[in-house]
Amino acid sequence: MSRDRFKDLQAQGWAQSQAGVGYGHPTTDDHTTIPMNQMGGYSRDKDHNQLNDEYNGVSADEEFFGLIDRITYQMSQVDQQIGEIRSLHERALVATNEARHQEAALERDDKVAATNSMISEIKENLKETADVCKRSKHDPSVTKSQMTARGGRQQALAKKFADQLQRYRQMEYEYSQRNRERLERQYRIARPNATEEEVRDAIVNDQAGKVFSQAVMNSNRLGDARRVLRDVEERQADIKKIEKTINELAQMFIEVSEMVNQQQEIIDSIETAVEETHVNVVQARKEVKGAIVHRKKSRKTMCFNIIHM
Repeated sequence: MSRDRFKDLQAQGWAQSQAGVGYGHPTTDDHTTIPMNQMGGYSRDKDHNQLNDEYNGVSADEEFFGLIDRITYQMSQVDQQIGEIRSLHERALVATNEARHQEAALERDDKVAATNSMISEIKENLKETADVCKRSKHDPSVTKSQMTARGGRQQALAKKFADQLQRYRQMEYEYSQRNRERLERQYRIARPNATEEEVRDAIVNDQAGKVFSQAVMNSNRLGDARRVLRDVEERQADIKKIEKTINELAQMFIEVSEMVNQQQEIIDSIETAVEETHVNVVQARKEVKGAIVHRKKSRKTMCFNIIHM
C-alpha cells in the first residue's frame, strides 16, 4: 500500500534557523523556542474542551466541516496578511528617514502579531479536526469510507498550511538578508578596511553599533553620523525580530509535519481494517459456498441411501 509520509516537507532544515527576538519583544541571548500557543506574544486560553463545547448539539459532519470551513477562511486571511507584511517590510527597508522607518516598522510589528495569532489558531483548529477524526473511529454511525475521507481532507489542509508557513518563512528570510546587506554597506563606510569575516561577525554579534558609535565620536559631521548610528540600531533590531519569527515558523512547521504524519497513520490503519474486512467477507463467502455444496452432497447421499434401503 502507498504510504504518504509527507516526505516533501521534511523539517530538518527548518530546525537550524537562528533564534532572535520576536516583534515587539525585548532582546534575549538564548535560543529558547517560544511555545507556539504564545507565538508573537499571543496567549491562547481556549482549550480543546472549550472548542468541543462550541459544537455541542451538532452532528459529527457539521462539527468537522464547520472546522474545515473556519480553517480555510483563516488561511485565506493569513495569505492576505503575509502580502501586507511584505509591503510593510519594503517600506521599512527603503525608508529615507527615521520617522518613516518607525511608522512602517510599528505597523509591520502589529500586523505580524495579528498574523502569528491567527496562525496559532489555525494550528489549534487543525488539532481539533484531527481529534474529531479520532473520535469518528468509535462512532458507529460513521462508515470506514467516511473516516478515510475526513482524514484525507484534514491531512490535505494541514499540508496546505505547512506550505503557507514555508512561504511566510521564506519571505521573512529574504528581508532579513536584505537588512543584513544594508548593514554591511554601512559598516564598510565606517570601517573601509574591514575584511568579509569582520563585517559578518560584527553584524551577527551586534558589534556594528559599537563601530558606528566610535565613528560618531570621531566624525566632523556629527548630525549625519548620529542618524546613521540610529539607522544601524534600527536595522539590527529589525533583523532580530525577523529571525525570531523565522524560528517560530520553523518550530510550527515541524509540529504541523508531525500532525500530517500522524493523520497518515490513522488513514493507513483504517484502510488496513477495510482490507481485512474485505478479505474476511470473501473468505466467509467461500466457506458458505462450500457449506452449501457439502449440504447438497449430503442430501444426495441421504436420498440415495433411502432409495436403496
